Amino acid sequence: MDYLTKNLRSLLEFGILTIALLTVLQILFGSGIVSFFGIDVISNIGKIAGTFGKEGLIGVIAALLAAWLIMRQRPFNDD
Repeated sequence: MDYLTKNLRSLLEFGILTIALLTVLQILFGSGIVSFFGIDVISNIGKIAGTFGKEGLIGVIAALLAAWLIMRQRPFNDD
């Protein structure tokens, strides 16, 4: 079970870093990155945030729950 948890956590962290990298690249280089990778990361993030916003309080609770699930048991320092 620990093996599975460790691998899933590593996969999630890789995904988060990939999203962050693609976001920074899209900010720096604009639509050229979108056509190269075929993904409009900033637009997709905006759509997700808009979906949470349309749902009112339930959307806020869902966004907080998603953030909590991602951040729980994550060390704040790499000592």
